[in-house]
Amino acid sequence: MLLTHNSLIDQLLIPALYAFFLVAGIAGIVLGVALIIMRGRVVHVLGPMNRWVSGRKTLDPLEAVHRIEPTVYKYRRWFSAVFIVGAALSLIILFARLSVAGVISLLGANSFSPVAAWLVSSLGWMLLAGSVLAIAVGVILGFFPQYLASLEACANRWYASNRVGKGADEMVFTFDRWIESSPRVAGWIIATAALALTVNSAFVMLAHR
Repeated sequence: MLLTHNSLIDQLLIPALYAFFLVAGIAGIVLGVALIIMRGRVVHVLGPMNRWVSGRKTLDPLEAVHRIEPTVYKYRRWFSAVFIVGAALSLIILFARLSVAGVISLLGANSFSPVAAWLVSSLGWMLLAGSVLAIAVGVILGFFPQYLASLEACANRWYASNRVGKGADEMVFTFDRWIESSPRVAGWIIATAALALTVNSAFVMLAHR
């Protein structure tokens, strides 16, 4: 099964994806047939499975503001040296050792692929820009901390995700209520779609062996 000329994707990810579709299709057929034959029991079993698990409490520590400025400015010389030396080493490696063809072959992709070459080149330019920026930040932190503090005062903004995603965590039971009111119709639709998915996945897996 050679589709992308990448051994990892072609031999592992794509077959696993079709196997998942095959298993999901078989499960869909079973669910659809069960809705047609035993609609009362299926609805009774699936009803208690509707549970909303909120991740807000779990993710609350990630929403908290953590200020590291006092520590950074207290040891700003050390941080400045780490930024400058690390970025300088990165630039030396990029200029002396970076080979687009070598990186592509290491990843197992086709060395003549223009997409792979573009991605690796773009990554190299991103690392180059990041290293130059790190050197600039290191110099400013070490020798001109007042300018960095003024930049941080303008750039430090906190955006709460709970306001942006407000309403996205509400449960919607429209589909569930439709299945409960028309279980046979839903069963036929689910079984037919799952059968098509199963046949297509099985055909693709067998045809590319």
